[in-house]
Amino acid sequence: MDNIVQHISTEDLIIELSKRNLITNSKSNESILKNLENISDVKFVLTYGLPKECMECRECRECLQPQNFSYYMSRVDQNGYLMRSNALCNECGKKSNKQRLKVFKNSTIPKKPNKGAICLHCNRKWNGNWHRHHEGDNFINWLCGHCNMSFSDQRNK
Repeated sequence: MDNIVQHISTEDLIIELSKRNLITNSKSNESILKNLENISDVKFVLTYGLPKECMECRECRECLQPQNFSYYMSRVDQNGYLMRSNALCNECGKKSNKQRLKVFKNSTIPKKPNKGAICLHCNRKWNGNWHRHHEGDNFINWLCGHCNMSFSDQRNK
């Protein structure tokens, strides 16, 4: 290979990386590529892509190939691989969503609290998004993000 250094623009580099499928498949990429005049605001995340080893689903406990999980497109673990967006395999995620939608369709759910309201579980003021907490088919209450994460942590089952 020649030691000739070619000077290409950042815009051309991004276009070439996209053509070679070396940029993640995030939905936002398309809009960024259409608006490359704001190139100074574009940042890249380097990643090896999906992890190579099998991973355990927190629900079915099966050890599955990485393709069976969903991933964040811009979060990378300490080894350089994309991070899973949750620990559920795609099949268990579908089952969980069906159950959740069934609960919310068949339940009388009170109005969501306003931002800044007090969480009935921990008595803290919460300015973020409220979460519907349920067990099986029963809606229990609205939770702040802290309580929601605590209840959904599989180690707390």
